[in-house]
Amino acid sequence: MSLVVLTNIPTPYRTTFFDAVATEAAQINRAFHVLYCATSEPGRHWPYEPATMRHPHTVLRGVHPRLVGTTAHLNPGVLAALRELRPTTLLVAGAWNTPTMLLAASAAGPCRRIFWSEGHADAVLHREGLIAWARRRAYRSYDAFAVPNSRSAAWARAQAGEAKPIIELPNAIDTGFYRPASSEEKAASRRALGLPAQARVLVQVGALTERKGPLPLARAFLGLPAAVRDDAVLLLVGTGPQEAELQAHAAASAGALRLLGQRDPAGVRAVLQAADAFVLNTFLDPNPLSPIEAAACGLPLVLSAKSGNIDELITGPGLGCAITDPADPEPALRTALGWSATQRDTFGAAARRIAERDFSPAALARRLVRE
Repeated sequence: MSLVVLTNIPTPYRTTFFDAVATEAAQINRAFHVLYCATSEPGRHWPYEPATMRHPHTVLRGVHPRLVGTTAHLNPGVLAALRELRPTTLLVAGAWNTPTMLLAASAAGPCRRIFWSEGHADAVLHREGLIAWARRRAYRSYDAFAVPNSRSAAWARAQAGEAKPIIELPNAIDTGFYRPASSEEKAASRRALGLPAQARVLVQVGALTERKGPLPLARAFLGLPAAVRDDAVLLLVGTGPQEAELQAHAAASAGALRLLGQRDPAGVRAVLQAADAFVLNTFLDPNPLSPIEAAACGLPLVLSAKSGNIDELITGPGLGCAITDPADPEPALRTALGWSATQRDTFGAAARRIAERDFSPAALARRLVRE
């Protein structure tokens, strides 16, 4: 028996997970292989490092045109690869309308087809019409769904029109790499970033695009009364089309708002370890990874209600708070800046426990292979 995964590109969080799947599959004598459509995509800044990848994989040849802001992979060789690998289970991860994914799902031979879907009702762009009809047809061609959260499970079953089997499969992160900082490490990270030792530091990690909500976040933060904001600093990690406008706000903020640009995983970890709380003010995010990384680093979370995994990360009042409306994050910012150091430590420790329990590669790999 064999499991084959077809996905778009290697990313650090997925390759770490696939390494764990390969180990787990070998323990029960199951073959495992990953097919990648490409090594990278525009706007994705992770390097392809095959020497560090411990799972069998193939990067398929193909063409990769950009259509309406997304990469439409077309890899005809996927059919020959599937004939050679002869999977008993094919797990397709990526956009439902990617040409390669549609081709593979329709011509994979006699195997069980599972769609790894992060979509949910709040993130859908086309609710009616021809695209919605085609999406339902695509979902109904699968035998089961792997989903990261309850919202995605409900959406997949609604699109399929029946209660097909569900495997819970959120994004995995390396909880050994993303970890809480010691007091010495936190102080060193702050010094490296030029941050005051006693500042209350909030950080958002994400593209500087309208979808991620950095502008309303920055405006709300800078608009807080001095008594509330006082020694607080908001860090934004990422790049994007709103960068120039945000830089103008930062220049007039006397250091309260700082843009740190794009960072590699080690750089993101260093920023998270310098922070006191994590914010994600997104307007549309089916399954964001950055709050999981922040939770693993022991940070309390301030998450938009539009984050698809908010219910899995903020499971109670002792873990953080929700941004009800990302157009107006001020109430949540006031709450977060009002937490005491003891509260931040307590919330962060609880977030770390959730990350270890629910998002570690080994646990999720075991779940996937067994199910």
